Amino acid sequence: MGPLEGIASAIAEANLQAALVIITGRNGKLRERLTARTWPMPTFIEGFVREMPDYMAAADILVTKAGPSTISEAFNAGLPLVLYSRLPGHEEGNVAYVVEEAAGVWAPHPDLIVSTLQNWIEHPEQRTKAAAACRRLARPNAARDIARTLAAKIGIDT
Repeated sequence: MGPLEGIASAIAEANLQAALVIITGRNGKLRERLTARTWPMPTFIEGFVREMPDYMAAADILVTKAGPSTISEAFNAGLPLVLYSRLPGHEEGNVAYVVEEAAGVWAPHPDLIVSTLQNWIEHPEQRTKAAAACRRLARPNAARDIARTLAAKIGIDT
């Protein structure tokens, strides 16, 4: 997930009018370090979770790397994206797509992440526009549509 600890610290130090949820996945050491800290804002730290759609539904903004599955989930949740990291090659196209479609921003440095969050908090109409772009791009039935298309191509009735 890239420099998650530094990003979380920068967001917390910015004194934003927000709550912070940090999902550390299977990185137990990171979760321990973050849990041991005192945070200046409401902060919830979780390890690996199976309820990611619920977390996304409760959120207003997602700060994440440019993984395709996460972006798809965010689109389906209508959740504007702040992308801070990408893998060379295929994830570069993900960043370009999100930015070109106005569903989020590319912010590869903590100061850019914080300024984007501040802007969206102070100007919620901009965040709302990005959320609308996410909903426009959402394809919640994509897996079923692909399966039906493939089934039809090989002669299976669905």
